[in-house]
Amino acid sequence: MKKRILSLCLSAAVVISSSAVCGFAVRAAESAGEGATTTEAVTTETAPAEEEISTSSEAEVPTDAAGNVITPETAQAIDSADLGVTNIAPEEAASEEESPEAAEEAKVAEAAEAAEAAMQAPETGESEMDKSTIGAAFDSSYQFNKEDVIVYLVEAAAVKAEPSDDAEEIASLDKYSSILLSGSNDSKYWEVRIAGTIGYLDSSVITRDRAEIEALKEDDVRKEENEAQSKQEQEETIVEKTSEAKEEWAQALKDERRSELANQTRSLNWSGPVLSRSKGSVYGPSGKETYYNLNMSGCVRNMNRRGYYYDVWVRNDGCKMFGDYIMCAANLGVHPFGSLVECSLGTCIVVDTGGFAAGNPNQLDIAVTW
Repeated sequence: MKKRILSLCLSAAVVISSSAVCGFAVRAAESAGEGATTTEAVTTETAPAEEEISTSSEAEVPTDAAGNVITPETAQAIDSADLGVTNIAPEEAASEEESPEAAEEAKVAEAAEAAEAAMQAPETGESEMDKSTIGAAFDSSYQFNKEDVIVYLVEAAAVKAEPSDDAEEIASLDKYSSILLSGSNDSKYWEVRIAGTIGYLDSSVITRDRAEIEALKEDDVRKEENEAQSKQEQEETIVEKTSEAKEEWAQALKDERRSELANQTRSLNWSGPVLSRSKGSVYGPSGKETYYNLNMSGCVRNMNRRGYYYDVWVRNDGCKMFGDYIMCAANLGVHPFGSLVECSLGTCIVVDTGGFAAGNPNQLDIAVTW
């Protein structure tokens, strides 16, 4: 409110000052006219007087009331005295007319005092001066070169209510949006129109060149394609590394399991006698057990044909292994190929059979290196 009062006071001061100057000019002209009229009147009155004196001197000698002769010098003195009295009247009138001027000067002084009071710093709790109220006369950021052209945004931006970074945002515009530019200058913010409202936009995000926008869009497309390709390569790398990690993890488990099996010497679920080189025959958890030492490659190929693909290796105690299991021969009617059977040395897998199976269908013949 105080800013509005300041603006009104300044306007009043200018108007009153202009009125005062005009008043002084009019009165000076009137005074000059009266003076000219007075001088002309005096001259007019003086000229007939001289002619009259001249005529009278020829016809009759003038005298005063006492009968004394009035000389031309005395008549001139009387006329001069009358002229002085006549000139006094306009000067007195001029002095009397000074009072309206003094009143106007007082009004000007009063308006100036009001303007000076309004320009003082606001008291606590009052709002600071708003640039939009003062306008372009006080802030060059509000002065714009008139424009009327469509411009484009090279990146997303916010339209401000005032040409200031701290001003309120009245709208948000997407990248490559078009907008009407109504004013430009050398400042940071330019004047734009959005939905019939004046706003201010950062000039650094504005371009007038439509071709520049098209070029930027093409760059964005290429960038997106490159990012998509890079993302795909990263995903493939992750999958590959994940697969490798899984394989490594599986191999680590296998190696750990293999290490445990390599050092195993008996079944973990059996507490009875264990088959060994010195004990050629024992009764284990599944029945009678014996051992034999033959080339097992034919048995392995046979098992591969049946879909069993395991590593062939030898345990530390001499048992021949097919994967995690000890190879053995059994009665195929009781234990078919690939069956898992528990023996005193551990878990066996049936890969072979023999003539013993007819006489003892529960017997297991264990493959070893002994």
